[in-house]
Amino acid sequence: MNEDNNEAGGWACGSLQERELFGEGPNKNGGGPHLCTEESMCSWCSMKEATKVHVCCRGPNGSVGRTGSAPFPDPSAPVEEKKWPCCKWCEMSEEEWEAHREMILLEREDRRQRMEKEVLEDGIALLGSLKNPGLDAHNKSIDLCIASLTDIFNSEEPNHQNCLESVRLYGVVNSPAVYARSIISVVDTTREHHKNDGEKRIEIWFKGKESGITYRVELIYAQSRANHLASRIDEVLDANSSYPVSDGVLRGFIKATDFLKFQVCRSSKSGWDYLCIDPGEDFGLWPGDSVATLLMCLHDDLNTALEPAMYTLRGSLEEASKLAFLKGKSKISIHRLMAYEVAYNSIKDAASSMPADDVHALVSRIKEKFSDPDYAREEPPAEVDYGLLQDEAWEADWNDY
Repeated sequence: MNEDNNEAGGWACGSLQERELFGEGPNKNGGGPHLCTEESMCSWCSMKEATKVHVCCRGPNGSVGRTGSAPFPDPSAPVEEKKWPCCKWCEMSEEEWEAHREMILLEREDRRQRMEKEVLEDGIALLGSLKNPGLDAHNKSIDLCIASLTDIFNSEEPNHQNCLESVRLYGVVNSPAVYARSIISVVDTTREHHKNDGEKRIEIWFKGKESGITYRVELIYAQSRANHLASRIDEVLDANSSYPVSDGVLRGFIKATDFLKFQVCRSSKSGWDYLCIDPGEDFGLWPGDSVATLLMCLHDDLNTALEPAMYTLRGSLEEASKLAFLKGKSKISIHRLMAYEVAYNSIKDAASSMPADDVHALVSRIKEKFSDPDYAREEPPAEVDYGLLQDEAWEADWNDY
């Protein structure tokens, strides 16, 4: 079959083997080229024409249409020209086409918003599956987790820089590319052996809002242990109210059952770094309280790491934030990023040499500086010596307050 198969309204068929395959054999002139026309083609040419890909200037997907195919064919398919009009889109008047084009773009935008909203709805449904009908307080703590997830989802518009998931949606010719994106991801990672152990596992993925570092929080829920606690929760609550230590009895039974726990990982140059984070009593009584607080703290990781007690989070944070910056995942300026690094060094040194009250006073002054989003955005702050990267450069200015 000739490569260029569209000459002067006819088809030049020079492949006797293909014609013999269809039972048509050599032609009358002793095997010379056979000329097919639009009205009369051999079986081989008929098949090629029926499956031919052609260029459509108005195809719904932006460029390509296939004869007899669905309205959204593969845009990567090879193409060849076909005479105007090639399809129903080309036969439209300008007014009809513009109205149809506008409808397609509106439908695409509706589809984009729906897909992004479904990511949050699916995540809420997965978190809701961790509730227990006999533990009202636990269920309220899961609602707090859902609220934290929603706050992260609504914190900023997703873009190519901060999104975790992205799906391209095709529109019409000459329309700009549109993507359905999400800055969160919640997935059920429960495997068969987890089910055999009575566990349900969920992973929540998101990024630090300034750092661009990806975090993965895995929730491990033991349904049977939660049921054990629920079966006697009234007795536990009654006893809890009889003791002078606030919630001491209830806290002990929650800790003993350990029915909801979490593991935190942070993206690194080698894949993932495990972060050993102990929520302690400050995070909340029920484990869901701890998870809700954890999500918000990690989302604001650079500021959270300013707390003196957050030494685990500060560990390797400088390296991870630099890698995110180099990969274009961080929206922070290099000057503000370096300002955070100097602050961490200052807090580390102060914690080992200063009274606790003085350390917290220093941290308070540092936080006040970083509360301004424009601080150290365009240039190094005047009070910091980037050549030294030492705490004295900060304290000389802040200790004057």
